[in-house]
This record gives sequence, C-alpha cells and structure tokens, in this order.
Amino acid sequence: MSPDSGAFQEPDITQALSILEPVVTGLVEGFPVCQFSTRRFIDLLLENDKANEAYEEALQTFGMDRDSGLKILHGQVIAAALRRQDSLQFGGFVHGDPQNHDPHSHSAWWRKERA
Repeated sequence: MSPDSGAFQEPDITQALSILEPVVTGLVEGFPVCQFSTRRFIDLLLENDKANEAYEEALQTFGMDRDSGLKILHGQVIAAALRRQDSLQFGGFVHGDPQNHDPHSHSAWWRKERA
C-alpha cells in the first residue's frame, strides 16, 4: 500500500525511542519500590531539565503537529520504554482517576518491584 493511499500507517518510533529510553531508564533506576502512573512519570520527566530536553528532541523526530506527536510520544514511545524496564511490572490501565489521566494517551499503572 502506498503512503498516499490514505490508509493508516504506524509511525516509526525507533529514533524517538533511542533518544528517550536512556532517560527513562535513568529515572526508573532512581526510584524506590513504588507504584506510579504513566502520567505521573511524564510529569516527573518534564521536571528534569535534561530529561525535558530529550523529550522535546524525541517529539521533533515525528515531523508533525505537536498534538499528534504527543500522542505518539506518550502512547507509544514512553509506554515502550517503560515496558522495557526489567524492574517494572505493568499494573493495568488507569480508570476513573483524573489526577492520573493523560490527555494524550491512555495512562497505565506501573509497579517497581525492586530498587
């Protein structure tokens, strides 16, 4: 199918993931045993200057409007980086908790089971 056919094409997250995954790993390694949501993780990531720079750099790799890029970054890149962390377990999706709702993606719960 050609790119001009109008069919959905899965975005290539390879470059964004290579930028952001080391940052995610560094942050997660510094966490104690705990539970957190994807939304809360992103909030913490954005509070760190170096991590925020990597977040913005990864966002630029998609070459599209900011809102669409944020959906890919939150829903695919950050989720993939968190899934690759050996110390984390997926704890299910966030439901009915506005403080942990992510406006760009469906937020999940993560458990760090060892420090």
